[in-house]
Amino acid sequence: MTVVTGDARTAGPARPVDRWILRMRDAAARPEPMLRLVCAPYAGGGAAVYHGWAERLPAVIEPWAVRMPGRDARLHEPPRTDLVATARELADALAPALTEPYAFFGHSLGAFLAFETVRALRERGVREPVLLAVSARNPPQQRTYQGAVHLLPDDEYIEVLDRRYGAIPPMLREDAQMRALYLPILRADTTMLERYPYAPGRPLGCPVLAYGGIEDAETSAATLGAWADVTSAGCTTALLPGGHFFLGPSRDRLLAHLADELLRALVP
Repeated sequence: MTVVTGDARTAGPARPVDRWILRMRDAAARPEPMLRLVCAPYAGGGAAVYHGWAERLPAVIEPWAVRMPGRDARLHEPPRTDLVATARELADALAPALTEPYAFFGHSLGAFLAFETVRALRERGVREPVLLAVSARNPPQQRTYQGAVHLLPDDEYIEVLDRRYGAIPPMLREDAQMRALYLPILRADTTMLERYPYAPGRPLGCPVLAYGGIEDAETSAATLGAWADVTSAGCTTALLPGGHFFLGPSRDRLLAHLADELLRALVP
């Protein structure tokens, strides 16, 4: 797979969107897409979370992976800790580029980032997406994730996250250099989640599709269904095999279902 950070068909200096977005298809090879799918990563994740999606989605859907500050090509930037401010930054970059139909997908922390970015884009006069797909995260009005885990000492912090999500790699425990590099990013994202100041507002006008893992103790069909409260266009839910990070083992099933829903959303 070839990934590019800009559009090879467009000459000139880099645009703000190119700092935030990694296009997952070669510009010279892809057809003109019918839909852009903006994908926001989970806490600690980068654009690589969505590696392989371009090959598994129909050619008319172009996935754009969000590149968060503090990782990937933006490793020199400090990671953000304010979710709403980050969503506004992302919206500022995306607004001029979203001239065609688009959708959002966000997993875990990325679900809240996607939701707030859609709200920020609406404030900037950008039409809403055809679909907001959220994954492994209860809706923001439930205030499920407030706390102070981000303030714990390193060893205790890692233990809490491992018990909760079961996804801490052994190298983070054993490699001091890796811990020094990765923990500040993960802790910043945890801060973003726990300090997220959700404010009720006008419901979205786009439908919401909420995914969850069958074995994820933090979500259920009922809690995911409460995303309906933030939209006037309805919410559907889908549960897939796996825990909080079902995104990996159930990737093919997820993308097949998501592609069908995106194509259906394009044709009212």
